[in-house]
Order: sequence, then structure tokens, then C-alpha cells
Amino acid sequence: MNLGLIAMSGVRAHNPELTALGLTLPGFVERNKVIASLPSLGLLTLAGLTPREVDLKYIEVPDINDVDGVPDEFDVVAISSFSAQIREAYELADRYRLLGTRVILGGLHVSALPEEARSHADAVVIGEGETVWPEIIADLLKPGGELKVFYDARGRDFSLADSPVPRFDLLDIDHYNRLTVQTQRGCPFAVSFVQLQFASLPHTRSSLLSAFSLKFTQSRPYGSAPSSNLPTTIPSSTKPIPNSFSML
Repeated sequence: MNLGLIAMSGVRAHNPELTALGLTLPGFVERNKVIASLPSLGLLTLAGLTPREVDLKYIEVPDINDVDGVPDEFDVVAISSFSAQIREAYELADRYRLLGTRVILGGLHVSALPEEARSHADAVVIGEGETVWPEIIADLLKPGGELKVFYDARGRDFSLADSPVPRFDLLDIDHYNRLTVQTQRGCPFAVSFVQLQFASLPHTRSSLLSAFSLKFTQSRPYGSAPSSNLPTTIPSSTKPIPNSFSML
């Protein structure tokens, strides 16, 4: 099976039109270019959960207007995007489906509006992908490869210590000025204006494994379960965060 992992999220951090209109605060331009140049850690993490029998390729599509048709041909594609670029993600998904390629959609926007996304996909992932990705791959590898419409991760227990090493080997490393790992996910504070709250992350998840994941790359092959000898999770801090707005 030939599976494409397609990231469509660069516009969230670096938009030349907005920059030209005056978003040139000290450090803003440099920061948004740096963030926009980072690879999709979510998709690369899912790649780490994918067995080696699946042929994987990671592609970034920062602007669909630069793509004639589709960026590459696959049996299945998994597309992840934020709200800023979701219309382009839906357009690319529709292009693939016209070719007979099965499409899996995931990400924050799709998790918030799964019914909207289902008209552009064969399967929609709701919530954190790590908990349902093995099930998706298992379904794809069955005779017929029939997918469920929704794979809902909400309410499922998940430890960040079980998150695998991202598949950085899928990248052209020279294209990036830095790579990242996750040491924490979620937020212990129920802040109404934070979009992440919908994803049912009631508390902060921390993990020594993520902080030292590169150190254990050789001892833990991609797609394998975490070793019982590796550190598990760190208790989340409950120390209140200072009110930044009061400092302005």
C-alpha cells in the first residue's frame, strides 16, 4: 500500500500578504517564517506508528495554486490542516477522490467540524491521531481495505510516553533550519478562547520520552511499542501561570 502524508499548514504562520499590510513587529516576520518552515510533527509521529510494510511519503503543500492536479499519486492520502488553509485541504482531497484515491482527513479544524469534513473524505479522524491510527492502518490492510467514516479518539486514554519517535527520515533535512520534538501537550486551564479545548485534553501531558526520543532512536525501531525500560510520564505542574495581560 502506497500512503501519502500531506501537510497543508504553512499559511498559518507566514502569509506574505499580511506581512505586506504591516505585520512587521520586532521579531514577528522572522518568527512566522521559522514556524512556517517546520515540518508537520503530527503526521511524522503517525508515520512512526505505521508498519514498515506500508510505503510512506511525506509531502508539504503550502499553496495549492502551485500544484497542477495532485502533488503525487497514492493509494491512500492522509491530509492535515488548520482552519486557515482548510478550504485548500478540502480542494486537494476532492482532487484525490476524483482519481479514486481514498482520503483521510484530520487536524484541529476537522476535529471541530467532522460533519463538514466528511463530505470531502472517506474517513475523518476526530481528536488525537495516535490512539486511532493503528486501527486505521489495520482497516486499510484488511482485504478490501474498508474504512469507517469516523475514527473518534475523544475519551480514549493516551500517554504521551507512548508517542513514537517522529519519522524525520522521511524529510529532506536540508530543507529545514530546525526540527522539534514534543515534551508536553494540552493545557490544564479551561480557557474559553483557546481552540484546543474542544479536543478533550483535560490536563497537561508531559513525557520524558519525547524530550529524549532522539537518544533512543536506535534502540526503539519505528512502529514498535515503547520499551518498559524507558521513562514514562512526568506529573503535570499545577503551578498557576501569571496573568500576562496584567503586565501590559
